[in-house]
Amino acid sequence: MTTATLGIETLRAWLLEKHPDLDTIDDELDLFEHKIIDSLNFVEYILIIEELIDREIPVTPDLMPKTASLAQVRQHFLRGG
Repeated sequence: MTTATLGIETLRAWLLEKHPDLDTIDDELDLFEHKIIDSLNFVEYILIIEELIDREIPVTPDLMPKTASLAQVRQHFLRGG
């Protein structure tokens, strides 16, 4: 299993733990639009991504689009794995 795949599966498991009513979360699903990530757990979500990549993610205007789906996280933060 690649580092990117492991990272995505770690995030997916965390999201499913937060939403036991869901069976799965598709990589392309917009997590904000479907209220899977909200303002209360966004910071924790970013902290998990930072832990996975072992670096701080700068808060920029494009942070939400870069983290809106698991596919976006893979593209912007986990490409190397």
